[in-house]
Amino acid sequence: MCRDLGWLPPQDYAVPEERDEYDIKQSIIFLAMDYSDNVVGTSRIILPGDIPLPVEKYFKLYPKDEIELVHGKIEYAVEVSRFIVPQNPNFKRHNITQMLCVIMLNELLRIGASHAFVSADHRFFRLLNILGFEFTEIGEPEFYMGSKTIPAITNLNELSSKLAREKPALYELITANGETVGEMSTASSG
Repeated sequence: MCRDLGWLPPQDYAVPEERDEYDIKQSIIFLAMDYSDNVVGTSRIILPGDIPLPVEKYFKLYPKDEIELVHGKIEYAVEVSRFIVPQNPNFKRHNITQMLCVIMLNELLRIGASHAFVSADHRFFRLLNILGFEFTEIGEPEFYMGSKTIPAITNLNELSSKLAREKPALYELITANGETVGEMSTASSG
């Protein structure tokens, strides 16, 4: 995906695998797989730690007190990252995106995260909001990793409450026990 979208120069990677400093000890990786165990989508959560979150490193964010005024006290924030759903003739990309969001939100609520940041391509930012996983812009968009990218945040408790009111079926999936959520990681076509 990095090569196809021109995000990273292939010659900089002896092994065709993109890794960064967060992969070592500050991230949780998610894979969406089809019934043949082929990966049809990926994402990760970057946990707070020794290295500042990418959104804090690469974007000029609004002042923290202004962000907290609108989104509540940021007690335990993570960043959603490496959200990749390549074209696949058997699956609708938005279904895989929604499934990965459900699984990640379930995990974020389980570990007690209060907020999630994202630096999303402007088209992906729009899709997240259409699907109900609402993020709010918290800084100036930048040209980053090959496209116009928006730094954004969501208050996870508020998002969860809103989904419970407005999208109860989706909320039910998010709050399902781990076994049910884990089973969702296998995508179905349609």
